[in-house]
Amino acid sequence: MAITHYVKAAVSEYTDKTGANKKRYQTIGIIMDTKHGKMLKLETIPLFALKEGSLLCYLNEPEEKPADGHVSRDVNLSNIF
Repeated sequence: MAITHYVKAAVSEYTDKTGANKKRYQTIGIIMDTKHGKMLKLETIPLFALKEGSLLCYLNEPEEKPADGHVSRDVNLSNIF
């Protein structure tokens, strides 16, 4: 079963350094291709993100992994301490 999409939902909001409102997204499940068709697997349901009894989600295609398998992320730890 191959993963075709990641299911992501906006779970909170915050204000960045420039004062712009942003949303935090969390992967809550996956969509897979099976021999019987597409299948949705929900791994979590963020109840605190429900708006008027419903949850809107995005379907994001998996990102390509680099050849070495390492995902680099720029992390600035100066703001933590």
